[in-house]
Amino acid sequence: MTLRSTPLHDAPPANASLASAPGFAMRRIATREEWDLVRALRFDALRARGEIAEGEDRGYGDRHDAALNASTFLLTRNGRAVASTRSSVSSAKRRWPLPSMEVFARQIEDGVGRDATLVEASLTVVDPASGADSKVALFHLFKAHMLHCAVENADWLVAAVRDSQMGFYRRMFNMEILTGAEVVPGLASPRVVMGLEYRGQAPLLFKRIPLLAVTEADERDFAATGQIAFAGERRGSGAAKRENTPRMRAPD
Repeated sequence: MTLRSTPLHDAPPANASLASAPGFAMRRIATREEWDLVRALRFDALRARGEIAEGEDRGYGDRHDAALNASTFLLTRNGRAVASTRSSVSSAKRRWPLPSMEVFARQIEDGVGRDATLVEASLTVVDPASGADSKVALFHLFKAHMLHCAVENADWLVAAVRDSQMGFYRRMFNMEILTGAEVVPGLASPRVVMGLEYRGQAPLLFKRIPLLAVTEADERDFAATGQIAFAGERRGSGAAKRENTPRMRAPD
């Protein structure tokens, strides 16, 4: 049985607090030191929410961290680590395992179809000790997933979220409910998979929240270096302005 809800086409407009704030930067991590930092950040955030028990190494990760279809990103503000997220892709041409597929595979397939190209956002955390506004940090983190969807020409962006997050993801990201609630191994709170139909909903989302908009220059930097720029960081005229115009790729 499909549990998809109706997507919100009239979600509330973004306010000033969701605009790109000064000092934020994000990059795809690669070094051992960066991995240690992200694992510790995840542990602190999940432990603060009561999702995991204390551990000897005070770090958190899983087998998907090392998968070839996954990239993990670190968000900093003024040089200090504040948040992290992981982005994974799976397509009909190369059906990689996604984190949520371990529990929700059948329900996701029923909701989006077997041939869909999916990008999944997972292990999205904000350091509770950073002092960063969690909403602002979350919107910056989601720029990584918007870019990954654009580069992969994805059909859907999906994320397994806690019950308490469902309203926020629905209102702010136009995401719809794809599954029922299930217990995910290793985490205390049940999750529900929500999805954004990227090609149909992303233009509306970009208009409402320019911070998330994807440009040709963004895609080029993302593919080449893993660096992610936020709205307002690129300036110029002529060709530069054309490069910075949000765009959507035509379906295959």
